Amino acid sequence: MTVQLTAEQVLDEHSQASVLSVDFFDTLITRSVAQPTHVFAVLEQNLISSHGDSWRGFAVARVEAEQRARHGAASENEHRDITLDEIGLHLASQLDLNVSDRDMVTALEKETELRLVQAVPFGVEITELARTRGMRVVVVSDNYMPATHLLQMAHRAGYSWITEDDVFVSSEHGGMKHNGMLWPAVLSTLNVPTQSILHVGDDAHADGEVPKSLGITSHVRDSMRASHRDMINTTPAVLPLSRIEAQYRDSMDETQWDVAEVIGGGMVAMIVAAQVIDAHFVVGQRSVAGVHFAARDGYLAHKVWNTLRSRGWEIPEATYTAFSRSVVWRACLSELTRDNVGRFVGDDEVLTVARLERRVGCVLKSDLNRDVQIDASTARDIVLDNAESVLSASKSLRARLLTYLRSHEILMAGHHVVVDLGWTGSTIADLAELVASESGNLGVLEGRLTGLYWDATPQRTRIAMHGFAMDEFGSTDDNVRLLGVIKLLEALVTAPHGSVVDYEEDGTPVFVGTAPELEAYEYVMRKVGDAAVRGALAILDGTHPSGITAADITKESVWAAMMQVGHSPRTDEIDLLSQVNHVTSIDHEGNGRPLIAVAPDGATKVSLDDLPGMYDTLMHRHWMQGSLRALENNQDSRWIADEIYKLNPMTSPRWVP
Repeated sequence: MTVQLTAEQVLDEHSQASVLSVDFFDTLITRSVAQPTHVFAVLEQNLISSHGDSWRGFAVARVEAEQRARHGAASENEHRDITLDEIGLHLASQLDLNVSDRDMVTALEKETELRLVQAVPFGVEITELARTRGMRVVVVSDNYMPATHLLQMAHRAGYSWITEDDVFVSSEHGGMKHNGMLWPAVLSTLNVPTQSILHVGDDAHADGEVPKSLGITSHVRDSMRASHRDMINTTPAVLPLSRIEAQYRDSMDETQWDVAEVIGGGMVAMIVAAQVIDAHFVVGQRSVAGVHFAARDGYLAHKVWNTLRSRGWEIPEATYTAFSRSVVWRACLSELTRDNVGRFVGDDEVLTVARLERRVGCVLKSDLNRDVQIDASTARDIVLDNAESVLSASKSLRARLLTYLRSHEILMAGHHVVVDLGWTGSTIADLAELVASESGNLGVLEGRLTGLYWDATPQRTRIAMHGFAMDEFGSTDDNVRLLGVIKLLEALVTAPHGSVVDYEEDGTPVFVGTAPELEAYEYVMRKVGDAAVRGALAILDGTHPSGITAADITKESVWAAMMQVGHSPRTDEIDLLSQVNHVTSIDHEGNGRPLIAVAPDGATKVSLDDLPGMYDTLMHRHWMQGSLRALENNQDSRWIADEIYKLNPMTSPRWVP
């Protein structure tokens, strides 16, 4: 999105115009939420507060009622728009509302729109400037609301000069702007040549192509649509992120939409704030021997925790603790068998003996050239043939790890809280057993994780764990949705260093930073992280410009934020992250895999029989939804995304029940 023209520049470019026609929503006015259907989420929130839980799910029902009303109207007359009353009838039928409840909901929707309305600064500027130049200004809008209500909203937003005669709305004129049928009513009233009209709006088709086809000059300004996502996903839980993204939309309206800043200051900031809130909750509930933020997923939260301490928060000092799945498992390894050697080498990996040696931590005897690539089966055989050396190396690693843990006081007696993203908790459970063994069961670990999915169940028998935004007891669909966004979250909630792969004899962690990760950090992740820290601090200390505070950071709102970005991404987010590779190999070496899978080229034949395998690959090795959207946006591969959506409905853009 480019820097916008000023109102003066737009009018100067069309100096022949004597009439300024202005689109209403997202040009003249907007709301304090990120997209139109989030108004219904506010409405649902108010209904639940005033009338009880029977209204839960209202927001989605309201969207569906409008869809049905539009479908019914189109079957009768494809040109006309619907009215709010028609939507109300469909909603009443769907929710079994009596006349009183239907009228109450309709009135409350209008009140909510008035409460959330705010002027678009560009809209104020261009209409005021046009009026000072002697131009007539009218509003031309596709909407189901009557002109009288649009007039109320305009007045509430400060456009006191607008009268009902200045408003042309599709629901009252038998035709819509986007199909060209509203313009005859406008032109007959204005009684001026089409070339005398300048129309300004936010939709490329309805406000650009259509008026131009009629001889009306136009200027499309779409910056206020930057925060829109899939309209069906509307629920009170999404409102904290919605208000944050709306605040970004407003502040960036006349500049460049900064995708990394919005992702970091929105979803990631909420995750980081949740990590801090969750750890703070435990500290307030019981005596805690230590709080430990896991590297790398706790890096940002640890920075926020330390900043809050420096600002006077009464919270204990916390460590930033370097451990990883590979080092903890290797350190705990007591036997090597055909069953567990697979944890050293993935099924589809191709590597060298030299790389395998770095992975197991010792020299391996083999007749093969150390730099010749070998398949997974051969690599596993080599590890098994050198079992004694590998186990000896693991024992040495265990000693170095214990030295490190001792320096971080994790072996102290008492209850220790470990903060991490997730996802099964197996690494923390392995670490807990190591700590218990070494401390004589005096040191106890608890995992405080952002999300857990179904594989976490066995770990709960080994260690107490809590999933803040999601746990494995959620629905099957939500478990799948979490699995589909894990790679994205791991890439975004990260640190400026690589993963730990070993420790020096004195316990100093040895980090490995791969080129793709370092490049991704400099390219986008640093900005994401900086924005997340600023945003989380503002949320926690109550100074966030959106008004969102720690009280808004709940299980439901963090899950909604994760799903809004992870499960229904915007095109700009996909474009930004399509250049990122995510490294997940056990040794954290190599180029990793693209976060967003590359669409098959034209020469690659893909059949329906290939789709289950593609689904599995997308789910476990990439960012699922980012990849599906990328496939969908490519004309040649769109059918693949469509078929996967059909075969696996939980992968469709809708995530709100």
